Amino acid sequence: MQTRSVQKIFRLVLVLANLLVALAFLASACSDRIPPDKILFFSYIGIIFPFLCLFNLGFMIYWICSRQWRYLLIGGLAFALCWRPVRSYFPFHLHRNVPQEKVIKVLTYNVMGFAYTSDKDGPNRILQYIADSGADIVCLQEYFVSRSGNHLTAQEAATALKAYPYVSVIKLKNFGWGLAVYSKYPITGSRRIEYDSESNGSSIHQIKINGKTLTLINNHLESFKLTSKDKVRYLDFLKGAGPETFGGLRATIQQKLGPAFLIRARQARTVAQEIKQSRGDYLLVCGDFNDTPVSYAHRVVQGDLLDAFAESGRGLGITYNLNYFWFRIDHILYSSNMEAYQCTVDHVDYSDHYPVWCYLKLKD
Repeated sequence: MQTRSVQKIFRLVLVLANLLVALAFLASACSDRIPPDKILFFSYIGIIFPFLCLFNLGFMIYWICSRQWRYLLIGGLAFALCWRPVRSYFPFHLHRNVPQEKVIKVLTYNVMGFAYTSDKDGPNRILQYIADSGADIVCLQEYFVSRSGNHLTAQEAATALKAYPYVSVIKLKNFGWGLAVYSKYPITGSRRIEYDSESNGSSIHQIKINGKTLTLINNHLESFKLTSKDKVRYLDFLKGAGPETFGGLRATIQQKLGPAFLIRARQARTVAQEIKQSRGDYLLVCGDFNDTPVSYAHRVVQGDLLDAFAESGRGLGITYNLNYFWFRIDHILYSSNMEAYQCTVDHVDYSDHYPVWCYLKLKD
């Protein structure tokens, strides 16, 4: 009799836990609809969307294994209501053959200052990767070259990427960092998109492709500016360290994540306004958004555009690769008069980001 009572209590606790996870999962799935300026909580919970998804799936597997069929409804209903963000976060597409005509290959890559190296000890691996990629249009973030010294020089970059006759570099405020676009097609116009940021930014370009105008927006939206110490706290937290570690992590979240969400929201709205005003035949938006597919910034920038990875990629597509911050924060968005093929994240450990590329067919 006592054993049955314990089992009932245990099952009740699990059901309540499953309900809480399902509700958090729903709140996380809706987080991209709520501006952080109004309610910041949803931006925080949006970050853990994939974890809540896996927890919800874990409960469903448990109910199946224990043959408690009626409790499957909790997780099943949550997944049904969250299907659209789940599909965006965890797409699975078989790679289709790429058409032979009217197709361009696009690459976006946060190059982390080309890993702060020069070509004196051999070819820079990031430059070599870009040169070998075969991409027609390359969008770079955290672009940095020097005139001389221990860092990569502008001449070294130009020599390695000589296959790209058209180059546009937009320097950001107060820093040598910038945004760069390398193209095999003529770049007929470039300018910086004006919004407040100390070290991040966006640029807009017009590119002529077979008599048509492609409007390209290259982005490096506001980062969280996490230091090495912040990342160590995060790792310690994952390893189950004590209350002091949690306190430090909570302080980091309040001081850095919250303000970054607010700044990024404003930047996203500015970029969205530029998208709305664009008059090109095709529209392409690339770069390091510093936010996941289920986030306010991503949704606002995306608007009516399509996400190349969600439409033609598969898996998680993690693009940031250091310190267990495993998220897809680099994106390629495109207008509906194009079609994406084989969007891929290449796992090359040359920067703290992985490059993302895809083929885009230009429809008539």
